[in-house]
Amino acid sequence: MWNDPAAAFMTKKSKGPRKPEYRGPPPPPNRFGIKPGYRWDGVDRANGFENKWFQRINERKRTDTASYEWSVDDM
Repeated sequence: MWNDPAAAFMTKKSKGPRKPEYRGPPPPPNRFGIKPGYRWDGVDRANGFENKWFQRINERKRTDTASYEWSVDDM
């Protein structure tokens, strides 16, 4: 209808200007899963805590898998 006030809600509007996206080499992983972008350039300036964090998680998975395989080896 030409006189429908709710028709304005149904039309798509642009969301405005977009922030620039990161176009560099792949960044190091981080525990929050944050991608580099508008305010972060992807350079790791940390003290090494996150590397130790990921190594500990992987070590725990490896240990759990090895202990499970050892426990069901003779079944």
